[in-house]
Amino acid sequence: MKIWLSFTFIALSFAACNSSQQSDNQAKSDTTNTDTAAVAKVDSMGIYLSDLKAKFPTPETIVVADDPVFHQKKTYKAIPLQTILDTFLPAYKNLNRSETQIVFECEDGYNPSMALEKVLSIKAFLAVADVDAPQGQDWINPTKEGREMKIAPFYIVYTDVPGSDVSYKWPYNLVKISLSAASKELAVLFPKDDDTQVKGFELFKVNCLTCHSLNKVGGKMGPELNYPKSVTEYWKVEHIKQFVKAPSSYRNECKMPAVTHLNDKELDAIVNYLQYMAKHKI
Repeated sequence: MKIWLSFTFIALSFAACNSSQQSDNQAKSDTTNTDTAAVAKVDSMGIYLSDLKAKFPTPETIVVADDPVFHQKKTYKAIPLQTILDTFLPAYKNLNRSETQIVFECEDGYNPSMALEKVLSIKAFLAVADVDAPQGQDWINPTKEGREMKIAPFYIVYTDVPGSDVSYKWPYNLVKISLSAASKELAVLFPKDDDTQVKGFELFKVNCLTCHSLNKVGGKMGPELNYPKSVTEYWKVEHIKQFVKAPSSYRNECKMPAVTHLNDKELDAIVNYLQYMAKHKI
């Protein structure tokens, strides 16, 4: 998935690079050279975290009371996410936070996004190491349904959010952070001409879009669900719902977890939205 930044953000990033270059030409100081190098790591989509690891601020020790990946209390070495943005994407301060999404891109194709305003209103951290890991290791890789889950290189965690709140994303195996105009996502997926589909859209966005793409917008962990064919065009509705509830009963070693927190009415709304989107392909 590729979600481009708003023109405003691109312009601000370009201006920041120009400003750093002009300052470097005038001052030729080591400090300015360091700042310019950091800005150079910012592309039109965001920042690759591993490229910047050597420049990370010193991490602090934090405790997560209810980690939804490990299902227990965990302790990490971590850096406040806002500090990461302040240091490597400072132009975000000039954006409208309520109209900007922060996108987390993981090695395995999981690409969740959240409203920037929501993320910055809580205690979000970029975890860089697991304090509970054996000596000489940065991470413990938990096992889920017989499969080892790779947590490295980075993991987004929270100290003031319950692990049961699915509206907050906890992406591990994280490699990149991007900023995107929320309107870009909505322009492709929002049901502009049918208000009855808005609930299904909202449910799909929160529960499905992180793993599945729709019209090429979304995650890559699971299959695209609308292009070139909608899943509703080759699966019966009752099977779609049952698959979501119990994927392993349909596919051996299926990576998709069972969705147990959505009721039948909510699943119906999602399926109805998918049927609507089948008539609105790119």
